[in-house]
Amino acid sequence: MLDDPLRAIQSLPSATATDDFYSEFAVRGNPFRYVGFNVDGVPTRYLLHTVNGITDGGSIAMINSETLGSVSLLPGSYPQRTGRRMGAEVDLATREGSRDQFHGRAGLSGTSVGFLGEGPLAGGKGWWQAAIRRSYLDYLIRRIDPEAGFAFGFVDSQVKVAYDLTPQHQVSITTLFGRAVFEEGDPDIGDNEIQDGLNRAWLTSLSWRYIPSPRFAITQRVFTTGVNFDNDNRNDVTIYSGRFSELGWRADASFSIAPRVVAEFGGDVEQLEGRSLVAGEVPGVIGRVTVNSYNERSSAASAYGQVRFDLGSRLTVTPGIRADHWSLTSATTASPWINAEVRLHERTRVRAGSGIYRQFPGLDEVHGLYGGGRELLPERALHVDAGIEQTLPLGVRLLLNVYAPEEKDVLFRPGSEPRLAANGTIQPATLDAPWVNALDGEARGVEAVVRRDATDGSSGWAGYAYGRLKYTQTATGEQFWGDAHQRHTLSLYGNYRLSSRASVSARYRYGSNYPLLGYLG
Repeated sequence: MLDDPLRAIQSLPSATATDDFYSEFAVRGNPFRYVGFNVDGVPTRYLLHTVNGITDGGSIAMINSETLGSVSLLPGSYPQRTGRRMGAEVDLATREGSRDQFHGRAGLSGTSVGFLGEGPLAGGKGWWQAAIRRSYLDYLIRRIDPEAGFAFGFVDSQVKVAYDLTPQHQVSITTLFGRAVFEEGDPDIGDNEIQDGLNRAWLTSLSWRYIPSPRFAITQRVFTTGVNFDNDNRNDVTIYSGRFSELGWRADASFSIAPRVVAEFGGDVEQLEGRSLVAGEVPGVIGRVTVNSYNERSSAASAYGQVRFDLGSRLTVTPGIRADHWSLTSATTASPWINAEVRLHERTRVRAGSGIYRQFPGLDEVHGLYGGGRELLPERALHVDAGIEQTLPLGVRLLLNVYAPEEKDVLFRPGSEPRLAANGTIQPATLDAPWVNALDGEARGVEAVVRRDATDGSSGWAGYAYGRLKYTQTATGEQFWGDAHQRHTLSLYGNYRLSSRASVSARYRYGSNYPLLGYLG
């Protein structure tokens, strides 16, 4: 129904999502802001059609699924090539275009219509791919419920061109752009509520891949990504706006040191800029009143390396380390990790891994409306994962994973949630509570999956996850479940290929849901 690769990830046992209007999801109790998001090796967090500042709105990924070759969810203990996220990582890789002849494809989903074209370039030395998508969601909403009062529409485009200069050199450029519009038709909204919203996001990446020998390869990228949004009230006065952008360079390389030893290494340098305005109208005061405003820039740099050792035919060990410098808070950190795999025999594999993962406070957490200042520390998580995979006949695999991460210096706004007082009344939240490093977290969980991959007939998976994530406020000793903590998750997906031209699929998800926010019990 929805052309959205992030909603496909919601079907995996590690992921939980309780609102079908949103692409965002949680992984093992960590909300989406802790999930890293990469497109062709470029980290970005802006490629969503959404309206900033709307609580009950929605979102959809700004990427056409037809252009993707793979979508991967790495829930824990993964190599930190891009890093700077405390939780899981999502990697989206676009596929190559056609080198033989022109191909066109049109698609119609429950919310949008799109077109994809691709073909060869310079006699097959390169290829191009272009996609455009336009939603008719606002039209459907008006037809289904004319009194709904709001409309949300979007348009996005995606272009990628690659050219082989020589057999060793390839250059490519990728551009994604999206625009979303929100209109609130309710005439009774207040002066401090959003009536019109406009959101624009983009990603542009220029890459050069060099393979001088079968033992060495390096890819360098120059990229820019960002988002601009403006939200106005019923008087056409801007009450919330932002301009955020990142300009960066990164390199990723691999080198075969010996027949059983492979090294991967790389790094990046980024320039971050952000402007934000939060304003409102106060009774008795003419014009808007600025609540918060900042115009700041910062920089970041990192380097990583890992070495994979094949110790015999059954054991593989991969240690690695990442170093980061975050100038916004003058933080310099080192984050090591290690992964191992033991092949007990042809059908059984045991995997285990651990590592330290860090997330740095952004411009909003430091300078925004609830900014905690430059003294904020990086949030930190120690991942611990172990699992076993058993291959059965007919392409069936059994997977069992357990995890037990520990979190430190998690950001929290004490007093920002309603609280049940001793006299039975509910105390309202403190609106100006700042961000502080206030929480320690402890998570425990298990994930079990039965999966079958087949080119014909039936394929799919059945997965169940049990998880617990509890936080402790270090200053008071208070304990509570994480906001995205879900105890039980059941995911079922099946696909049956009727012929070379037709297939049917079905999906079912069950979750025991997130806890209510606030100290109410």
